Amino acid sequence: MRTNIFWIGILALGFLSGCAQMSPLASNHSNEIRNVELGSIDPNDHRTVAKHYEDVVKEMKAKLEVQQELLQKYEGHTYYYGRKGQDLEAHTLANIRYLEHSIKENMNEAAIHHRMAQDQQKRDLSLLTE
Repeated sequence: MRTNIFWIGILALGFLSGCAQMSPLASNHSNEIRNVELGSIDPNDHRTVAKHYEDVVKEMKAKLEVQQELLQKYEGHTYYYGRKGQDLEAHTLANIRYLEHSIKENMNEAAIHHRMAQDQQKRDLSLLTE
């Protein structure tokens, strides 16, 4: 009897560990792709890094437009969605705020890397003239 309980416990533990999440942090697939793309860029090539951030801004602006259209749809036809309409509207507003914040951050990063590229170009030119 004791061996049966022992084996049942081992099997239950095996099944539970098989279903457990291995990573302590939830990952976002799109962020993983961006990190891989950014990781493949030479960190000293500031023009390319700035272009990467500008491309991310373009993608986020497209997503922002979609979210704004959804919000207009939710606000214009609240009677279509019932009680869920308020939740959808609040969620869409949160997405818009997140995207606007991310766009500002990425634009700042792009501006920083543009400045770094200009400084690097000035240094390179000063080395060539010496």
